[in-house]
Amino acid sequence: MFLVTLIPLPIADPVYAFAVLLIILLVAPLMAKALRVPPLILLILLGCLLGLNGLGILARDPQLIFLEKVGLLYIMLLAGIQMDLSNLQRLGMRSLLFGLLTFGIPFMIGGLCGYGMIQTGMITIPGSLSIWLAMGLLGILFSPHTLIAYPSMIRLGIAQQEAVGVAVGGTVVTSVLTLVLLSVIQASVMGEVSLWLWLKLLVGLPLVVGLMFAGMPRLGQLLLGAKTSTPLNLQFVFVLMTLFVTAAFTQLLGLDAIVGAFIAGLALNRFIPVSSDLMNRIEFVGNSLFIPAFMVSVGVLANPKIFVTAPQSMGVAAVIILGAVAAKFMGAWLASQAFHYSGLEMITLFSLTVPRAALVLVIVLFGKQANLVDDNVFNAVIAYIVVTCICGPALSEIFGQRLAQAKTG
Repeated sequence: MFLVTLIPLPIADPVYAFAVLLIILLVAPLMAKALRVPPLILLILLGCLLGLNGLGILARDPQLIFLEKVGLLYIMLLAGIQMDLSNLQRLGMRSLLFGLLTFGIPFMIGGLCGYGMIQTGMITIPGSLSIWLAMGLLGILFSPHTLIAYPSMIRLGIAQQEAVGVAVGGTVVTSVLTLVLLSVIQASVMGEVSLWLWLKLLVGLPLVVGLMFAGMPRLGQLLLGAKTSTPLNLQFVFVLMTLFVTAAFTQLLGLDAIVGAFIAGLALNRFIPVSSDLMNRIEFVGNSLFIPAFMVSVGVLANPKIFVTAPQSMGVAAVIILGAVAAKFMGAWLASQAFHYSGLEMITLFSLTVPRAALVLVIVLFGKQANLVDDNVFNAVIAYIVVTCICGPALSEIFGQRLAQAKTG
């Protein structure tokens, strides 16, 4: 009570707000380790607890929004840098087919679920916005996945198994398709769907990609190559410069900055080995501050009380969770039939594509800001992330062990 009278709530002073944020960033990973759950879940839940819909300590003020935006771009940068593009080359057609299946089926089912929930009144959208945009957004909410269980595959010694490689390669395809469709939906919301939009997507975006992939080999070899004498801190600054300059270019095209961040990551991919000192520094900065701050900010936006005050929100959460998981299962099953995988390989493939995290958060945050999703959907998606991030890795661990035993036995 003394502190409440001393520091008005919600906290507005950046020093106090940053102190609270850093306490969360320290406590959440320690609690996550003890509870054996992914840290992002506790970061989101602590954001819920301390936000305006919880204890009212933190508000989504300009300081938090700034960290959230940088964290958002950082997530997409790391997604591009950490993509295992060799899998896409090694298993090209299979990765492409699986990527199309694990994107297309969830996209269609997500759109149908959205249509059904809108028609039955489970969710609402403003009358000025098209039902098709809301359906499209729900479709891409169902489609992307995050390979948070991939480290388990490495530990179990099955990362080189074809089913695992196909999952990794398919993730590249899914991420690219999701970002392209998100750009179209964003432009549609702003009323910019015209010949100019398609020129930007079909001419402007490939031009940015071409410039990045044409210029990056020379600059990358000079500043990031194995024989470079560039100090590590300047290498890190170069990576950040590449991130924000590319993001700025895509913003100038009228596309979201996250598209540029992902392109920057892909362009830097070959110059930053996963085990390098530079990669350690990039991950250290992102995972210590910007990315956790993004997760907390999303939690601050959430309103868990709605599950009590509006019982239909539980139904929305059930539809989204069951629909999205079933859609990913269908994609994995069809791919397994086409590639003649065993049951263990099929379940392993499915378990790797169940968890949703970073990109889904990016999409639902845009949807909330654009009024394409209401509080029922936003909070249902938070529940959906929590459930899939717990169940997916658990399935991967169980069936990954069995697959490893089957391959060695």
